[in-house]
Amino acid sequence: MELRQLHYFLAIAEERHFTRAATRLFVSQPNLSQQIRQLEDELGAPLFDRSGRQVLLTAAGELFARHAQRVVRELEDAQRAIIELEGLQRGALALGVVQTVNSYLLPDVVTTFAASYPGIALRIEERAAGEVERAVGAGALQLGIGFLPASSADVEGEALFDEELMLIVPASHDWARRAQLAVRELDDVPMALLGPDFCTRRLWDEAAAHAGIRPQVSLEMNTIANILAAVRQTASVTVLPVQALLALGADGLVAVPLHTPTPRRTVGLLYRRGGYRCSATRAFSAVLRAVVQHNAWQITPSSAAVSG
Repeated sequence: MELRQLHYFLAIAEERHFTRAATRLFVSQPNLSQQIRQLEDELGAPLFDRSGRQVLLTAAGELFARHAQRVVRELEDAQRAIIELEGLQRGALALGVVQTVNSYLLPDVVTTFAASYPGIALRIEERAAGEVERAVGAGALQLGIGFLPASSADVEGEALFDEELMLIVPASHDWARRAQLAVRELDDVPMALLGPDFCTRRLWDEAAAHAGIRPQVSLEMNTIANILAAVRQTASVTVLPVQALLALGADGLVAVPLHTPTPRRTVGLLYRRGGYRCSATRAFSAVLRAVVQHNAWQITPSSAAVSG
């Protein structure tokens, strides 16, 4: 049994298709099939059900996949541990971050980290919060930046800061001059919001339900920049962390604090529970903490409305 056969097997299990897996692995499809047949012969059991349009794991394949993933993770951890001996002169770090935090926090962190550790190649993936947790828990990402508490038992976290969600309105809106706004006042108000897969949206839905209101969802989009553009151009309002507004440009918009309840979340670092934390992971975490402390990413109820 060879390590490449494990990589081939796991790629097919993820893609559920031999040809797509071969393309992803940069090998020919006949060679890939041959390697899998050899693996099945060695194990004495078929690993894939090839009878349908999709390639599915057999019961033996499901069992083998769990062990293969663990073996590959352990070998990757060993490789990263050896690279550490180079003193962070080379290596790679893969991390995931949620969109609403990426927009205002990561640029400063990446700039600082790259200047301090130019030999470390960063791969940053912007994903929904649940996807970040799953990838970190599975070992596909070494580090995540998401929200706490984590919903996955495979993930452990370290709190960085709390942030409030605020109402974002055009500067011409009647509410732009309000010092704060009760959530109940948004009953039946047209809103432009992120989709239900985003933590920001779920927090807002919980706040609205707590206040006993049903705002109109007039527009759903999957990027903050597009939502802010829609708020500028329409009569809609939205709810977002004010830091995202500042990072993307506050021209023509005002942030108004909300209360009763105040939507609030904790941003934190996410690690695979009990997993090995390489030097690059620890160095990036340290840079992130320093940037957070320097910029004081804390939005409190006493914060004034922000306008551009």
